[in-house]
Amino acid sequence: MRAVPGVVVLNPGSGPAPIGEAEVAPHFPGSDVVACDPDEMADRIRAAVDRGVPFVAVGGGDGTIRAAAQVLAGTGVPLLPVPAGTRNHFAREVGIEDLEDAARAAAGGVTLTVDLGEVNGWRFVNNSSIGIYPRIVVTREARERRWPKGLATVAAAWEQLRHGRRFRVTVDGRSYRAWMVFVGNGRYGRGLLRLNSREALDDNVLDFRLARTDSPLARARVVAALVAGGLDRSPLLVQREARHLDLALDRTTVAVAVDGEVHTLEPPLRYVSLPAALTVLVPPEAAAKIAER
Repeated sequence: MRAVPGVVVLNPGSGPAPIGEAEVAPHFPGSDVVACDPDEMADRIRAAVDRGVPFVAVGGGDGTIRAAAQVLAGTGVPLLPVPAGTRNHFAREVGIEDLEDAARAAAGGVTLTVDLGEVNGWRFVNNSSIGIYPRIVVTREARERRWPKGLATVAAAWEQLRHGRRFRVTVDGRSYRAWMVFVGNGRYGRGLLRLNSREALDDNVLDFRLARTDSPLARARVVAALVAGGLDRSPLLVQREARHLDLALDRTTVAVAVDGEVHTLEPPLRYVSLPAALTVLVPPEAAAKIAER
């Protein structure tokens, strides 16, 4: 099947072994393939949209895909994720595991519309978080090379709970002392760290989770619940679903992770689910699987 020419933008600094133009170009015959610095990516994508390209393929990890989605949202021009980063959660969620999958999508793929999350103008494809959650994930993944996943999870959580800073956050008028706030674009798995996949990409909902510190022995109770596999039932884990959330914090600025990249934002933080905000180009077999969710 002959590929429809589009434009392919690569982040040369993404991941431990980023892919280059020479490797990618044969998979996208007729398409313009260009590597550019992250600071130039938005302008490159806007120029491609203005030219009326049929799709924009973007090579990089979740942070790179997020930056592309920020520009492409609402344009109707499909985003084709090319997994080339340290973590490629969004690409895998839409059925693109490797370069060959991306090439099949370019050659004869199907377009889908998916939701985006947004916090104070920053859009995200996966999730946003405050506090210790990003550090737990990084520590766990480093230890999984040597330890079983369950043990690595508990050890990572304990380390961060011992040293992580607590903060006060008010959500819809209710105040908490917390270690972590997590906001997912769509419903994730149950519990604090079962956040590798979602039930759907178009259910127009934010998945809010907060780990409380405002009770006796909270740290030990959180870790005990992790060991027992029952953290999703613990009163120390606050969970809810909403289409929008307002978070007030006890500081003038706060570090907020958005698809793995940290930005300094000014509270209050206003989260909103943007329904069908992004068009994505995926392989035909992936579209069928996503429709079955």
